[in-house]
Amino acid sequence: MKKHLASFRDFLATGTLGALSPGMKLIDVAELLGPPDGWNVDEAAPVPLYWFFGKLEISFESVAPYQINWFQIEGAAHLKGKLEPLTDQLKLSLDGFSGKTKPSEFLSAGFWDPNSTTVYYAGLSDDILLNICAGRTQIHFQVDTSFIGDGEVIKYLEQSKPARLVRDIDSRTRVDSIYSYPQPATEEVPGVFNWRSITGRDYLDILR
Repeated sequence: MKKHLASFRDFLATGTLGALSPGMKLIDVAELLGPPDGWNVDEAAPVPLYWFFGKLEISFESVAPYQINWFQIEGAAHLKGKLEPLTDQLKLSLDGFSGKTKPSEFLSAGFWDPNSTTVYYAGLSDDILLNICAGRTQIHFQVDTSFIGDGEVIKYLEQSKPARLVRDIDSRTRVDSIYSYPQPATEEVPGVFNWRSITGRDYLDILR
């Protein structure tokens, strides 16, 4: 089985991870990557629809030909070094990025148009949900909210203008997971949280 080297920069720019594309079918993924390390089984489904290969996780549609719903690099906070082996057949060249790369560093890296890129944020309990949506790619970040009092995240977001928020949190982030979709990415679970958003350009302008 042929081995592949994927570029992290190209993945973020296009949503394609080497030879793995979000438009592929389950049989194509099996031929490309071989058997997964494991899968989640839904007894109502004729085939396993959620596969995982180390940090790489893939969700398939529930009807034939079982096209990819999305795939993600999970545990991305631990990405480091030059290469990340995702499977026996697929390695990821990190191209100078890591799990510590900040939202502002991704936005200024030159592979997205900041004017067409959206940064979403919302509060959930003591957490700030933060993600960047650019084309078919979505990056989720962990935010260290220890600088905010216990139980005060929602209040903090309600009282903070975008300029304060961005300055407060950009340096307090780590990458959590990175998703690729067959269609343009949007905020996770629309309508469930009180999502707010700014453009990538506005985010960068705040930090200048």
